[in-house]
Amino acid sequence: MMKAEDNRTSDSLDDRADRLMQSALTLIPEGQWKKAAEALQAAACLHAAAGRTYDEARCLQFAATLTRFGGNAAGALSLAQRACSTALDDLPLTVSIHAEAAESAFAEGRTEQALAEWTLAIDHARRAQYGPEALNALLRRRAMTRVALGQTEAAGTDFDEAYALLAAARDVDTALFVRIEQAALLLQYDDTSGARRVLAALGENMAASATSAHLRAELGVLRARLARADGDMAKAADDARQARAAALEANAPVSYFAAAVELAHALQAQGDRSGTYSALATAWATISDALGKDVARSWVEPCLLAYKVYWGDEAFQRAKAEYEAERRAARLRQES
Repeated sequence: MMKAEDNRTSDSLDDRADRLMQSALTLIPEGQWKKAAEALQAAACLHAAAGRTYDEARCLQFAATLTRFGGNAAGALSLAQRACSTALDDLPLTVSIHAEAAESAFAEGRTEQALAEWTLAIDHARRAQYGPEALNALLRRRAMTRVALGQTEAAGTDFDEAYALLAAARDVDTALFVRIEQAALLLQYDDTSGARRVLAALGENMAASATSAHLRAELGVLRARLARADGDMAKAADDARQARAAALEANAPVSYFAAAVELAHALQAQGDRSGTYSALATAWATISDALGKDVARSWVEPCLLAYKVYWGDEAFQRAKAEYEAERRAARLRQES
C-alpha cells in the first residue's frame, strides 16, 4: 500500500510540475517573464521533491535567464547558483548553467565571479567535446569579461583560440567576425592601438573575404570609429557610408543602424547638421521597412532627440527643414 501511495504522490508531482512548465511556456511569448520564472521555480521545487535533479536544475537555469531578462540580475544570479549546486552528470546542462551564472554575475557587476563561471563553463564544454561553433562562443564571452577586467593579453588568447577553431573548420567569414568583435571590444574600452593591431594582423585574410557584405559592413563601422578617434572626420564619414551600403546589400539592419549613427557623428563633427539629420531620418525610414515602425522609432528617435537637446530646438528645426527641402527637390528631379 505504501509503495502504491508513493507512486500516486510521484505522479501528482509530475502532473503539477508539468502544468507549471507549460504555464511558463505560455507566459513567455506574452512578455510575462517574472510570472514565467516564478512558475519554473515552483516546478523546480516539485522536481526536487520527486528526486529529479536534472529537471530541477533545468527549470532553475531557465528561470534565472528569464529573471535576468526582466532586469533582476541579483535574483538571476541567485537562481543560477542554486542550479549550480545541484549535482549533475549531464555535461551540456552543466555548461548552460555555468554560462547563465556568468551572464548574471556580469550583469550584476561581479566581473571576477563571471570570469570564474565562464572558465567552468569552458572546462565542462571541453570535456563534453563541444564543436567549434559552440566552444568559440564561450571563449569570446570569457574574452569580453577579461577585457572588462583589463586582462587584454589573456583575452587575446581566448580570441586567438576562437579564431583558430573557426578557421580550422573552414568557417573563414565567422572567424574574421571574431577579429572584428575583438577590435570593436578593445575600442569600446579605449584601446585604439590594440584595435588597430588586431585589424592589421588580419592582412590579406580580410581582403579575401570582402565578398561578404555583412563582413564589409561591420569592418566599415569599425574603421569609421577608428577614423573618428583619430579626428579624421572626412574618412570616418566615407567609411560609414561604405558600411551603410554594405549593410543594405547584406540586409543587416543592426549593422546599417550602427553605420548610420557613425555617419551622423562624423557629419556633426564637421558642422553638417542637415547631413546629420538626414543620416538618421534615412535610417528611420530604412529600418521601418525592414523591421517595422515601432522598432525604427525605438532605435533612432533617441539619437535625434539627443541632437535636438545638443543643438537647441531652433537649430534642430532648421536642419530638419533643410533635409525635407532636399527630399522634395530630389523627388522633383526624379519626376522631371
